Amino acid sequence: MKHGRSGYACVWARLILFVMAVCLSLQPVMGAEEVHVTVVESRTIGAYDLALDGFTNVMNDKGFHPTLTRYVVDVDVNTPKELRGIVESTHSDLILALGTSAAKMVKDCNCGIPSVFSMVSEPAQSGLLNSGGDGGTPMTGVCLDVPVHEQFASLVDVVPRVRKIGVIYNPDESQFIVDEARKAANRMGLGLVTHPISSEAELPEGLTALRPHIDALWLVSDRTVLTTQSLQYVFLYAFQTNLPLMGLSEHFVKMGALLAVGPDFTDVGRQSGEFAAQILKGRDPEELPMASPRKVMLSLNLRTAEIIGHRIPDGVIRSAASVY
Repeated sequence: MKHGRSGYACVWARLILFVMAVCLSLQPVMGAEEVHVTVVESRTIGAYDLALDGFTNVMNDKGFHPTLTRYVVDVDVNTPKELRGIVESTHSDLILALGTSAAKMVKDCNCGIPSVFSMVSEPAQSGLLNSGGDGGTPMTGVCLDVPVHEQFASLVDVVPRVRKIGVIYNPDESQFIVDEARKAANRMGLGLVTHPISSEAELPEGLTALRPHIDALWLVSDRTVLTTQSLQYVFLYAFQTNLPLMGLSEHFVKMGALLAVGPDFTDVGRQSGEFAAQILKGRDPEELPMASPRKVMLSLNLRTAEIIGHRIPDGVIRSAASVY
């Protein structure tokens, strides 16, 4: 097949346009803004790395190219005053706090720059949502706490016969969680049976009192209940009495809980990046309500199900993110 001069010119023009498009795709996005982010971490764990991946990806998508400088509490930075000096000397544009202790340090440092928290538990009870000024650095962000109604919905999916859910807790530690759970259970047509304790020594008696009245046991984030010794007793008791146990995270499922629902850490980081982008564009952190994880993952322990004589529906097993 023969080509005239016009045909060759057309081919060359297309080739040049293709090469130009490839070159442009390799260039930084025009108008993208370079920002320096000071990252303060409560400790060094893989979950924070996942959150940072999500954070960085969203920031890039939103037109910000973040340079991250990471500091671990009690390793690289020890006091709010020390953190304030770091932020001032590095001319940071934003602080990202990963974990509750890191967020508290950022709150107390009053650094005067936009700050976002991520991967924290119970931010309101930790004082992170107070206003600025005397209340510390204004902050918003994303917590790790899966809404109670989502936890209970997953529990009913895994154990459809559940009607009464039991919980043991210390009112001084987690009354607010139990109050929220009671409202959620009522809305769902479920019953919440509670047993308050003031010390871990009261846990065995509490479990014995609850067992005849409940179909499943729900663990809450409570330092009185979640001691190493108490947890060992709870797991053993659940096995011995064929009691479905819902833990706080995948870690509890690995230990022997029947199920748990937890956040997708990468997506929590993405949510935090979305907050950061809005703030860097001029939004006041106090105008942005704190968010819960929008993407949660179900973990199941099929060996535990076998031990307690419970069959999990096949569809639920297929929907789980982790199965043990």
